[in-house]
Amino acid sequence: MENLSIQIADRLRQKGLTCTNHGLMHGNMGLCLFFYHLSRQTNNPEYEKIADGLLDQVFANLSTTVSTDFENGLAGIGWGIEYLVQNQFAEGNTDEILEEVDNRVFRVLNEENIPTFELGNGLTGFLFYLISRLKNNSNPPSFASRINRELLILTINKLDEIVTAQFPSIVKEMNFDLFWKFPVMVYGLSEALQLGIYNTKIANMVRQWLPYFEGYLPSLHINRLYLSLVLNRIAVLISERGLLKQVQILMYATDFEKVKTEVDLNEFNLRLGCPGAMWLLKHAMNELPTDYPNYSLIGETYQEMSNSQKPKVEKSVIGFPMDGTTKFGLSNGISGIGLADILWPEVFGED
Repeated sequence: MENLSIQIADRLRQKGLTCTNHGLMHGNMGLCLFFYHLSRQTNNPEYEKIADGLLDQVFANLSTTVSTDFENGLAGIGWGIEYLVQNQFAEGNTDEILEEVDNRVFRVLNEENIPTFELGNGLTGFLFYLISRLKNNSNPPSFASRINRELLILTINKLDEIVTAQFPSIVKEMNFDLFWKFPVMVYGLSEALQLGIYNTKIANMVRQWLPYFEGYLPSLHINRLYLSLVLNRIAVLISERGLLKQVQILMYATDFEKVKTEVDLNEFNLRLGCPGAMWLLKHAMNELPTDYPNYSLIGETYQEMSNSQKPKVEKSVIGFPMDGTTKFGLSNGISGIGLADILWPEVFGED
């Protein structure tokens, strides 16, 4: 949709820039990413000034009292700062900038019991933070890189213990959630594999979990597709035929007519709504083999959802309430829609 991201920026400038949450998913770190991308897309320095101001607020509020989690705390903020530097939105030595974040993550992983592997407040969030730090390579490796390498190994070992224990009690999921912990964790491990640091361990973990994957069929068809996508991704990386077979079974069991009804088309956010589901469909088209069962239906479903989404998004953006009920963050709010419009404009029917 033409100027969707600019319309969202206007809404944010009116009401969304007084946020007291400085985290990645719901606060100023996420808004900062949106405005930097919008500035680059439009070549408008005003948006860059807004992004700079938001980043200044994030830095001004970094303290030992901030939580450490990925959703609202230091791990997510640190991930965002690494993203900005690695994508040339900002300059700086992140080993120095994120020294305190690294120290806090070190203490949490070594001294605290983390019982969950959720992205927002569990081990998977720390996994994503450490992967982002280790992607910023230096040669020879810095002291911080060596420490973070060991923390990555520790995190993967902890994931092995927790995930293996929780697989037998996996429950039927009732709603689509882009942050559903099992596929997000597998996606994180596929990212870790590409670092080449602890690959044998990761491959052994995934093969150990194969019987659980083989015995589990998600109740929602959109989640069958989600699981297909991430399992295929990691199966290719570790050359696991059993897992590839399970991907084909999941694809065969996915009814794409039901996929269209399982996502709330009126829910305009990345985490729980149609944009997140369309992100999955887009990646499935790009990554799954074309000879897999029902592959042709992925693109058909994507196009149909895109066509139905475009007018609803336009109406929704124009009609966003300005009474304090609108959410502004990346995962559940309008800045996430704006960022999706910039990074994946075809989600909203644009060429």
